[in-house]
Amino acid sequence: MKKTLIATASVAALFAMGGSALAGDLYAKGGYKDAPVLVAEPTWTGFYLGLGVGAAAVNHEIDLAGFVGLDGISATGVVGTVEVGYDRQFGNVVAGVFFNYDFGDNVSTDLTVLGTDLATVKQSDSWTVGGRLGYLVNTSTLAYVLGGYTESTFELEVPLFPRINGDDTFTGWTVGGGLETKLSSSLSLKAEYRYTEFDTKTYFNFVDIDTSVQTARLVLSYKADLFGGELPVPLK
Repeated sequence: MKKTLIATASVAALFAMGGSALAGDLYAKGGYKDAPVLVAEPTWTGFYLGLGVGAAAVNHEIDLAGFVGLDGISATGVVGTVEVGYDRQFGNVVAGVFFNYDFGDNVSTDLTVLGTDLATVKQSDSWTVGGRLGYLVNTSTLAYVLGGYTESTFELEVPLFPRINGDDTFTGWTVGGGLETKLSSSLSLKAEYRYTEFDTKTYFNFVDIDTSVQTARLVLSYKADLFGGELPVPLK
């Protein structure tokens, strides 16, 4: 009986020593104590919807058969914008596509000579489809450039020749850039500048009009987390 108790005590001591050694090995070799803690970091991947407001400056250059040139016929006004798009994040790089529609009919350009309005050109709406490429300054701030194809509707009014009044569609290209910062995991705010150059329009076979538009806008966007939302990353 005495020998049995001694044997049992010896086995228990061996197990205790083995458990302490195993725990020491786990800590020494980076066990549970040193495992990385995962935290959620906002991801830029996803579809988004944006609403915003901006200022537009329109400039027209008119050439009359190469004899008379009128430059700097311009106007400014306020426009509203709605935008949809999709972004995908690749490390610190974000690439995406977008479509936006600008509206507002108060960007009106008047051609006046000796106090007489000869013509009024009003930009009624515009849309752009394109892409953007950006780099994350930090996890919540994106600096980006963009480019795309643009179409815009201009309304022409000529008081002396009302028969030629009407709408016309201008086509061209857009480039720009901006900064976007996240306000939360779903909301972001961006400040953006765009320059649009339209193709030359020819009227009556001798009147050429070159039109360009510059816009500055603020857009608040909501991102729909359709693919899991935030991305887990190690804290240490």
